[in-house]
Amino acid sequence: MKSFLLLLLSLGFSTASQLAQADDFSDGVALYEQRDFPAAAAAFKKAADQGKSDAQFNLGLMYLNGEGVAQNYVEAKALFEKAAQQNNVRAQVNLGRMYAKAKGVAPNYGMAVYWFNKAVELGYADAQYSLGVLYVSGIGVSRDYDRARDLFSKAAEQKNASAQYQIGLMYFKGKGVAIDKVAALKWLILAGDYDDAVTYRKYVESQLSKEEIEEAKAEAAQKQ
Repeated sequence: MKSFLLLLLSLGFSTASQLAQADDFSDGVALYEQRDFPAAAAAFKKAADQGKSDAQFNLGLMYLNGEGVAQNYVEAKALFEKAAQQNNVRAQVNLGRMYAKAKGVAPNYGMAVYWFNKAVELGYADAQYSLGVLYVSGIGVSRDYDRARDLFSKAAEQKNASAQYQIGLMYFKGKGVAIDKVAALKWLILAGDYDDAVTYRKYVESQLSKEEIEEAKAEAAQKQ
């Protein structure tokens, strides 16, 4: 099976439309959209200092990416931690990924698992995927294909393309499930152009009958 990946920067900004926040937060969103990154960072800092978790998360992303501020993994981690402690699931996932990838902190898979689990408990698909990666790889936890499959399946049902791709590979390779190439093709179709999904789709299709391909496509269409 192809190696699994933790995606560090896959989580986008929180915006005013997602959650009403203080004026400083809304100003930060507007300034960021205008690409005035230094002013956006200043506005988010004001809201973050007031304890607003989405502002802490957004400012953490700006430190992570070096937008409007000097890139600083340590500061990003500190901000994500403040937001994560308020059950901000995006912050919990990014904090977990920082521990897993040693960004601004020594590698600590135990802490990565801890924060991924926090967001999994809240049903967050990116967390389900990230924790599934650790279980399928046996990193920070004992390798457990059944647990990985369960986590990938939950994230895949929420239309998480990375999880759809990985559950497709699991069905194709028979990891944690019986080999089922029709199911594999279904999930690879749903994954779209994520990673090598197109390449794997063509390969799986070459091993199926026309009827089986149509069955997979029909099942995928029902979930789109």
